Amino acid sequence: MLQLEVAGPHAWPYAPQWLDAGTVQPVNGPDWAAPAASTYFDMRKTTIYGGATEVQKNIIAKMILGF
Repeated sequence: MLQLEVAGPHAWPYAPQWLDAGTVQPVNGPDWAAPAASTYFDMRKTTIYGGATEVQKNIIAKMILGF
């Protein structure tokens, strides 16, 4: 999250200007800023499915142990 805040608009996943045909957008900003958003969203995803796995394990344990 801090990396996204430091990069500012350079870390946005896309810019609307990119949708215009024939435009060439120069890359401005640091090299590490471009993948910052995708890395952040990927880490959010892993925490969500990590929690879902724990819930499934708890359900199976309750069924087996009869709690």
